Amino acid sequence: MMYYCPVVLLAIAIAISAVDAKTILCGGVNYTHTIGWKGKHESCVYQTMDDARTAMSNYLWKNIMPYDIPRAISLGFDPSVATPPSSNVGTDIAAAEKLESMQSSSRLLKKSLQTQPCVDGLSDGILNQTLYYSLLAKSMYPWADVIPKDIYMEYVVPFAIANEPRTDYRQLVFESLRESLKTWERPMIYQSQIIEEDDIHRTIKEVVKLINTRLWSILGRPNKPIVFQAGLTPRIYDPLSVIAYGHSSCTGLAVLLISALRSVGIAARLAGTPAWYGDDEKGNHSWVEVYVPGEDGGTWIFLEPSPGIAEGDEDTANADDLDRNPCKRWFCKSDRFNGSTHVFATLYTRSEPSVFYPMAWGVGDKGVIGLDRSEYYNSLCGACP
Repeated sequence: MMYYCPVVLLAIAIAISAVDAKTILCGGVNYTHTIGWKGKHESCVYQTMDDARTAMSNYLWKNIMPYDIPRAISLGFDPSVATPPSSNVGTDIAAAEKLESMQSSSRLLKKSLQTQPCVDGLSDGILNQTLYYSLLAKSMYPWADVIPKDIYMEYVVPFAIANEPRTDYRQLVFESLRESLKTWERPMIYQSQIIEEDDIHRTIKEVVKLINTRLWSILGRPNKPIVFQAGLTPRIYDPLSVIAYGHSSCTGLAVLLISALRSVGIAARLAGTPAWYGDDEKGNHSWVEVYVPGEDGGTWIFLEPSPGIAEGDEDTANADDLDRNPCKRWFCKSDRFNGSTHVFATLYTRSEPSVFYPMAWGVGDKGVIGLDRSEYYNSLCGACP
C-alpha cells in the first residue's frame, strides 16, 4: 500500500513554486515502519516496510536470472506464493523446466518450516539479507530519496550483477562502510525537507569517491589493500572472493565497487566491452556506471575502480570519481572508440529482452540482459585525443 501526505504536498508545492532547482528528501518514521519514494512533481509517496519488502521480493523473482532458478528456494524465494517469473526468463531450457517441480518443492518446504524450527537456514537465504539492507540503506541515507523507485529496484535491490557466484555480501560491506558514512546517517525519525538539487548531486559524487578511495583498504588485510591482478575472471570475481583473495581483474573489482555502492543505496551497474575494436584477440574491459538523479531521467556517469589505496594514503591517492574528465581515463580515447568498439551495461528487468550483456568470460551466455551503450561511448570517447 502506498499513500501521499497532504500536509507535506502543500509545503512542497509552495517551496517548489518559489525555486526551480530544488528536490525533496522524503521523511520517514523509524527504520522499521515506513519509507518515502520520490513521486511526481516533487511529492512523496509513502509505503510500509512490509509492502516495500514484498514489492522488492516479487520484482526480483519475476525477473530472476536463469542461473538462479534451480536454486531459488535456497536463495530465499518461495515460488509458491510469489509472482510468476517473466516468460522470457532466459535461454536455459533445463532451468525453465525445473519451475514446475520447484512449485511443489517450495510448498513442501513452507509446510515443513511451519512445523519445526528453521531448517539449516533455509528460511533466511541471501534474499532476506538483500532486502533488509536495501530497505535499511533507503531509510538511512538521504541520497536514496532522490533515486526514482524503478531505478532503485533495478540497480540497488538485486543480489546479482551478472553471472558471478551468488554470495551473501551485503551485511559485511554495509557494516564495513558505515563508519565512513556516519556524517550522512539520518536519525531514527526524520522529516521531509526541500534541498538544493545540486547539494544532493555533490553528496552522491562525494560518497562515490570516498567509497572508491577507502573500500580497498577497509575490506583488505592489514597494510595490504585489495589490488588489481589480471586474468582472474571468472575465477575470482564475486564480492566475497575478491575480498578473500585480496585481488581481482577489472571485472571483479568493478563488481565489488558496484556491490559496495548498492549496499549503501547508490544505484550502480556494470559496463564494459567484450572485445576492443570488435576483435576478441584485442582483449576486453569492465568498469562502473553510477546513476546521478536529475532532469530528463538523470544521468549515468562512468568511472573506474581505484584499487591498491592503502590506509593513510587516501588524501594523496586521487581515486577516480564522477567529476573527472572522461578523456583522462586510459581507455576513453578516439583510437579505441572509432565505431568498431561495442559497449554494454547490465540490466536486471527481463521485459521482452532484445539485447543481452555479452561476457568475454562466458561467450554465448545469454543469461544477463544488457543495454547497448556503444553510441554513447563512441560519441563521448571518440572526441578524446
